[in-house]
Amino acid sequence: MKEQLRKQALELRKTLPLEKISKDIINNLFSLNEYKKAENILCYYPLPFEVDVKSCLLDKTKKWYLPKVNGENLEICEYLGTKNIKEGSFKIFEPINEKTDNLNKIDFIIVPCVCADKNGFRLGYGKGYYDRFLSSLNHNPVKVLLVPSVLLYDSVSPDKTDVKCDIILTESEKIYI
Repeated sequence: MKEQLRKQALELRKTLPLEKISKDIINNLFSLNEYKKAENILCYYPLPFEVDVKSCLLDKTKKWYLPKVNGENLEICEYLGTKNIKEGSFKIFEPINEKTDNLNKIDFIIVPCVCADKNGFRLGYGKGYYDRFLSSLNHNPVKVLLVPSVLLYDSVSPDKTDVKCDIILTESEKIYI
């Protein structure tokens, strides 16, 4: 069921006007009080056909972090600009600098997703990196999903290991879980 939904959502994403959708979703993000209060934000570097968050990384009022795959886990590294990233695992751009040791300072996380449901659960790419990472944290940062409204479903059939997010942003809605 999940694999079929993932495949369907990935195909649908390719047909969307993602430049406009991304701009509208990012405007919703910038208007969130939780975002305005955040100081240290973990984000993702977008793949083609993902909500494009690169404009967020230009916000110099925040300290930005990106993940890097290390075996079965994510390491979190400070984002030091485009000259400090390279294509890594799964063709995702990753930082080349060392990981940060103090994850407790991360107070806001923009979690990537293929699609999501209205209960705050996401369907990722199926490797479990983010769920393992999020469940390993010793604190509870705000977790936000950015998803085109057409990819927001009633349920993505979450497993017990899936981590629920706190806020869902579409191009037209802010949904607090």
